[in-house]
Amino acid sequence: MGMVKVLPLVAGLIILSGYLQEKKDAISEETKKLMAKSQHTLTEKDVAFSGGRGELKVIPSNRYITQYQIQKWKNELKGKYAIYSFSERGIGEFTSLAPDINGDFHLTHSYLEGYLPFKVDNPLIPMLTIARKKKYQYDREQYKGNMEVWQSSKQSYFYPSGDCEDHAILLADWLIELGYDARVVIGDYDGGGHAWVVMFYKGKEYVLEATQKSGFGRQYPLASTLPKYHPTAMFNREHYWVNQGSALTTNYASSSWRLMSQFTPISP
Repeated sequence: MGMVKVLPLVAGLIILSGYLQEKKDAISEETKKLMAKSQHTLTEKDVAFSGGRGELKVIPSNRYITQYQIQKWKNELKGKYAIYSFSERGIGEFTSLAPDINGDFHLTHSYLEGYLPFKVDNPLIPMLTIARKKKYQYDREQYKGNMEVWQSSKQSYFYPSGDCEDHAILLADWLIELGYDARVVIGDYDGGGHAWVVMFYKGKEYVLEATQKSGFGRQYPLASTLPKYHPTAMFNREHYWVNQGSALTTNYASSSWRLMSQFTPISP
């Protein structure tokens, strides 16, 4: 079993104005009130993050990785600031770990905590809320030169700034809580490392970009219309998929995507 270092996600703000028309009334007055009311629901103590405890199953080999082994990985990576993927001979990458704001490592899907800031009927509202609420800021600027630091979904809602994966983690987690099939995608955008969200809805795939701060429309753009997004892996709270085909694909449901692992949590 090997470990492969993944480049930091350092892509900047993404503007999709070529695909979306601006609608200034996209957030209703009622939703603005919900946003304002929810500002004070979390404290710094509430957003303390320790990751998830559990067992990982490598699906292609039907092998189980214990909490003890996962903790050993975390200890070995402590103090480093990049994403690290883990692989198995003959199978390839099956999961990845990333550092939190304290430098502790966790499985990437652990950052999706099951957090619902507030309930809405329109799936556009979470993206619009995050885009307006959270400032885009590179990790190296926010965390004293460290190139890769991840916020959990609660932390991403609480802290006023963050970069691409922080936006994506909160957005995916929120949509999952609302009942949608949403996943965080890791890859690159137009040549730079990036993270975004893909949502599967009624047989179609949509790219959700919460780092976009203007130029909103009334619907998400179809993934097929966005060829500059090059996905390599994606995850939700329990599963981790790897793109074993072309990184240029815009099809997130094709047979090139292989389900590589499943996480089963263990109660403390």
